[in-house]
Amino acid sequence: MAKVDKPEIGAEMYAVFEHLYSNNSAPARSLKEYCVCKGTVRGFYTGSYTDVCMLFRGPEGCPLLSYYKLEDIGKKLFYKAADAAELAKSMTEKYERIWSWIGAPEFPMARPWEDLLERKDDSTPDMEIEGRG
Repeated sequence: MAKVDKPEIGAEMYAVFEHLYSNNSAPARSLKEYCVCKGTVRGFYTGSYTDVCMLFRGPEGCPLLSYYKLEDIGKKLFYKAADAAELAKSMTEKYERIWSWIGAPEFPMARPWEDLLERKDDSTPDMEIEGRG
């Protein structure tokens, strides 16, 4: 296993979160999407392995405290939003492939991360869920 350097406290990183929501066309149904959220490194906890403590602004807009293994950097936790969007894309495709045996969904999964795949710069704004909720 390759050694991963600790990010600096205050560094911005990105992760993928599952978001359940409903909309006006299906108020009784819970719809699902994967969102890329930006967070800040708040600290480290060391035990049998090192945890990175992250503070995110979650898909609903609320603060969300999460912990990741240091080895998860590059797998679940990323320095660039485009890399996290690639993970969100693969998770969306996997979810749709697993449930495709019951037919095409009435409401396909939303893809709020698609524009992040096309960005070349690293000036990514905070992800906001618009029109859902």
